[in-house]
Amino acid sequence: MPLRGVLPPLVTPFRPDGALDLPAFQANLETLRDSGPVGFLVLGSNGEAAGLDGSEKLELVAAARRSLPGRFLLVGTGMESTRGTVALTARAADAGADAALVLTPHFYRGRMSEEALRRHFAAVADASPIPIYLYSVPAFTGLAWPPGLAASLAGHPRIAGMKESSGDVGLLARIVTSVPTSFEVACGNAPVFYPALCVGATGGILAVANCAPRPAVALFDAFVAGDHDRARHLQEELTPLAVAVTWTWGIAGLKAAMDLAGLRGGAVRAPLLPIPDAAREEIRTLLDQANAAV
Repeated sequence: MPLRGVLPPLVTPFRPDGALDLPAFQANLETLRDSGPVGFLVLGSNGEAAGLDGSEKLELVAAARRSLPGRFLLVGTGMESTRGTVALTARAADAGADAALVLTPHFYRGRMSEEALRRHFAAVADASPIPIYLYSVPAFTGLAWPPGLAASLAGHPRIAGMKESSGDVGLLARIVTSVPTSFEVACGNAPVFYPALCVGATGGILAVANCAPRPAVALFDAFVAGDHDRARHLQEELTPLAVAVTWTWGIAGLKAAMDLAGLRGGAVRAPLLPIPDAAREEIRTLLDQANAAV
């Protein structure tokens, strides 16, 4: 199961002039690939996919494939149209993606009924040369995941699972109990990673794993080993950092944490803003706390 473990949703480094910094991207991969992740996500929400153009997206996929021979590479290919998603998924597959993560279309969220979403995902999967994973992140899309949608799609031969990022453990549990055991459900919200594993999540696609991969992987390993006391302790120590680099400071905070961890996070792309200097010291303290727990 490719999502059995922890996968970082990779950030996209930029140069000071805002251009894509592929050497920094590859340098991050060289460091992270030996820290325990079972795979990597390129072009996710934390990769600022919404601010990248088409050629940049494919450059990142190709660079990740070169840096990760034999490792599972998941690529975000969701677009606002079904046609656009089908096209990007095919191009990502040609560039080396092993599977595609397809975000819910949401600009016309008032018309995105369960049936509209079902048809969208099924059409993308029908045309895709690689497995598809569904992606729900209502904090960004404003679109709640219909509880029965995963079950209605789980029988499709090229729909392999989903990333559920709402932080609603009850919803994740309902999804898990409605789909076959072969359908992987990954938690996309690090502050609830341990409880998500307890209700059946197969792994986590966690922003915090970019800056603190070892505590995130250790939490998963402790859970699998049945060491729930250690898993709970790691969750307690990791949660403040996870909150800081997602809800509090967002992608700019995550990139700052990576810089502090010796990686190359760098600046966000406009219109996103950098974090205040004082926030860096807060993040440094939380990063040290999380890493000391391992």
